[in-house]
Amino acid sequence: MNTYYLPDDLLDDSAVRADEVVIRYYSSDRDSVKNRIVLNQNMINLLVSGKKTIIYPDATAVVNAGELVVLSTGNALTSELLAGTDQFTSILFYFSNEVFNRFLIKYEHLLKRNTPKTDKQPFLIFKQDNFIRLFITSLQIMLGNGGTLPAEIRLLRIEELLLYLFQSDPERFHAIEILTRDKQQLQIKKVVESQIGQPTTVDDLAFLCHMSTSTFKRKFSEIYQTSPQKWLLARRLELAADLLKSFDESPSGIYMKVGYQNHSSFSEAFRNHFGTTPSDYQQMHLNVTP
Repeated sequence: MNTYYLPDDLLDDSAVRADEVVIRYYSSDRDSVKNRIVLNQNMINLLVSGKKTIIYPDATAVVNAGELVVLSTGNALTSELLAGTDQFTSILFYFSNEVFNRFLIKYEHLLKRNTPKTDKQPFLIFKQDNFIRLFITSLQIMLGNGGTLPAEIRLLRIEELLLYLFQSDPERFHAIEILTRDKQQLQIKKVVESQIGQPTTVDDLAFLCHMSTSTFKRKFSEIYQTSPQKWLLARRLELAADLLKSFDESPSGIYMKVGYQNHSSFSEAFRNHFGTTPSDYQQMHLNVTP
């Protein structure tokens, strides 16, 4: 079983920038079963021939020739079957949430808000119509013989495709917003909650989430209804309070376990939050008779 990191493994240079769109023509003359895929960006797969199965932890998508699928970032198992044809063929678009969010801002005047469906599956499947088939043909011509497209054209082509998907099915198009937003929120939550006991700064957290600091702060506030600084302070001090309730811990020994680099700054922050010193807090709770 092979593991592929996409789209990075398709590129000759380093990982894709967050503001860049990748377009690839893909063809294979053999079946490929249960490949492990680490999808580092969202993907639109325009399936020309063959059949593709994508298995996510909580859902499975089956995509046939003449369909396209929008996939969110994450880990998946994929199988590609010739399904009675000589070739498995598709055109692949890779794009980040940042690219999609910029698209939403740029075309806000066109993207009239409809109530999106509540389906939160990590994929959306659309039927290809005449426009999409001609769109695919034009890309096959442009990408013929292993050709590559300038960044400006790649951006225009993803915008053209997204605008058409919106025009043809506005309600399902807005479900893409849910799809990308949920993944981004999950990423933020995983990163920040794993760093409570580490001396990680807000800039560090933004880097780990592949965002600018300003974007991270804004999205963090949307999720937690507070700033990352205030949230981290409260969670770290709550963790310290829990540790101080044990005989096995000492006030001078836990400050590093809750992300502080020295005991004095930890003690001051603890006193400001709980109204007492770490030592007094521990004594108060250890002396309580059950």
